[in-house]
Amino acid sequence: MKRMLTFLLFPLLLTAQSPLRTVDVTGTGTYKTMPDLGILTVEVTVVRATVADAVKELTAKTDQLTAQLQMIGFKKDGIVTADFSVAPNIVWENSSNVEKGYIARQTVSVEFPNTKERIAAVINSFMGSRNDVRFSFQFTLSPERQTAVDTELLKHAVADARSRAEVMAAAANVRLGAVRTIAYRSASQPGLPRAAMFKTMAAESAQSGGFDVKELTLTDEVTVVWDIQ
Repeated sequence: MKRMLTFLLFPLLLTAQSPLRTVDVTGTGTYKTMPDLGILTVEVTVVRATVADAVKELTAKTDQLTAQLQMIGFKKDGIVTADFSVAPNIVWENSSNVEKGYIARQTVSVEFPNTKERIAAVINSFMGSRNDVRFSFQFTLSPERQTAVDTELLKHAVADARSRAEVMAAAANVRLGAVRTIAYRSASQPGLPRAAMFKTMAAESAQSGGFDVKELTLTDEVTVVWDIQ
C-alpha cells in the first residue's frame, strides 16, 4: 500500500515543481482633456478695533459680495463659506510686533461650468466693484467628466500593456496565452489631486477680460500578466 501511494503522488510533485511561463507588463494610459468645472474663491478681509466691529463689517461686506455674485448669474445656495476666522491684527512697528485691533477673514467659493465668457464676467464684475477682495480660480473635472476620463485611461493602459506584451512575445518567439491577472494602481502625480487642479490669479488677466485655461494631461497604469506558450 505504501509503494502504491508513493507512486501516485510522484507525478503530482513533478507537476507542482514545473515553473509557470508568464510575462507581466505595465501599460500606461494617457488622456488629454479640458477641465469642465471652474471654482471661484473669494477672500474678504476687514481690520477693526474690536472683534464685534470686525465681524459686523465682515458680514456686511460678505453680503455685498453674495449680492454681486448673484447679479452675474450665481445662485445664492451655491455660494458657500470655505473659511472664517477672527484673530488679533499683528503689525511690525519699531522693531517689534504690535497688536492693532482685530482682523476678520471670510472665504467663499462657488462652482461654475468652465467657459471663457463666465470667467470674463467674473473678472469684469470685480474690476467695477468697490468691494476690496482677493479672488482666484481653480479648474478641474466634474465628477461625471472624471468618470468618463477614468474609463478612457484604463482602456488606453490595457491596450498599451497588450501592445508591449505582443512585441516582447514576438521577439522571444512565443505566443501570448490567457490573461492570468490584472493589477491596477493610480499613476497620478504625487502632491496633486487626481484632477490636477490649476490656480490662476484673475487680476493677472484683467486686461484681456479672460484667459485660456490649460488642458489637463492625466495618466494611469495597469499591470497585466499573461501566460506564454
